[in-house]
Amino acid sequence: MSEFFVGLAVLLVLILLRMPVALALGLVGFFGYAHFLDLRVAGRMAAGAAFELGAYSLSVIPLFVLMGNFVSTSGLGHDLFRAAYTFMGRLPGGLAISSILASTGFAAISGSSVASAATMAKVSYPPMRSFNYSAPFSLATIAAGGTLGILIPPSVILIVYGILAEQNIAKLFLAGVIPGLLGMLLYLGAVAWVVWRDPSAGPRGEAFRWRERLASLYPVWGVLALFALVVGGLYGGVFTATEGAGMGAFGAFVLALVRRNMDRRQLARALVGAVRTTGALFPILLGSMIMANFIGMTGAPEAFGDLVREIDPQPWQLVLLIVVLYLFLGCFFESFSTLFVTIPIVLPLVDAAGVDLIWFGILVVVTIEIGLLTPPFGMNVFVLTSALRDIEPGPVFRALVPFLIADLVRIGMLLLWPALALWLPSRM
Repeated sequence: MSEFFVGLAVLLVLILLRMPVALALGLVGFFGYAHFLDLRVAGRMAAGAAFELGAYSLSVIPLFVLMGNFVSTSGLGHDLFRAAYTFMGRLPGGLAISSILASTGFAAISGSSVASAATMAKVSYPPMRSFNYSAPFSLATIAAGGTLGILIPPSVILIVYGILAEQNIAKLFLAGVIPGLLGMLLYLGAVAWVVWRDPSAGPRGEAFRWRERLASLYPVWGVLALFALVVGGLYGGVFTATEGAGMGAFGAFVLALVRRNMDRRQLARALVGAVRTTGALFPILLGSMIMANFIGMTGAPEAFGDLVREIDPQPWQLVLLIVVLYLFLGCFFESFSTLFVTIPIVLPLVDAAGVDLIWFGILVVVTIEIGLLTPPFGMNVFVLTSALRDIEPGPVFRALVPFLIADLVRIGMLLLWPALALWLPSRM
């Protein structure tokens, strides 16, 4: 058991020293495993973990990443914002509302928070500034809307959680739909609250006729069709998550061709981008698997499970404590690092307490979302401010407070009503 705490301390020190997470996880796991046996056996263990990365089920990750890349090249982000703006632009804060709605639609086919935020920054930030929207409020809206990409299916981080926790990915996808839409509604409430307090932060946009509104819906038919194809197929049991990823990637490719927005250069960029993203993610997954083997050797999961059973806390007390832990870690680590480091430790605890692991996964992802918006290392905020370079992160973090409150409300609702996440999977 003492080996576990030593390994965890070394891991945290290496991460704080800015060693790549994949390398830190792999080194601690490898040498920890060698401590119990020997270097030769540890080497075989690491090779076996690397071999497991070739499993058919893991192809779901690059396929959904490729799907998101194809969507990004098809120009759907601009069409989604335009459609939302024609309906909502005339309302107070209408452009911010349109940005949230467009982010929700884009999240449904991209699977990445950072990609959603970066795309919507190019699409919605210039018109918001042209209508004299507050710059911090504009970027806060875009950053918050981007976090929906981490939850609404297809979500890469839900796939990773499903692999680590050995849970059904299709059920996780369906479990994320209602909490994702709930997050959208709460963010819209945050926008309304900000504009109610300070109308100058989000002035009204221009008005459109119904003919223009209806015409704006035509270009976004592909989003609805692609989302219905993937989620509808999973819900109806037509195909597995891996098959759904293949169908989604192919559908996004066809959609980009039909819209005539992709040439050979953009195709190459989408393919190379998918390779780079997968190439960055799989080493972390490999390091996590090696680290998990070491943790299993220490006997820590069994010891913590026995401790939980001895203390016999209420499941909600244990889950609330873990939520607080994730809120703290989110201030210092990015989402994948937090997930890979903690899941092998906390999962046996919640499993021993009888907590539903599908619901727990959604709760974890919602909590990790907050880390993308909180200082000092809010990833979405720094992606936007570094790309636009006309505003410092500090004012954006302050403008994000209403959105963070909305996220905390969503966590509270999920804690009180687990059916928000479990109802759709139960209907599969």
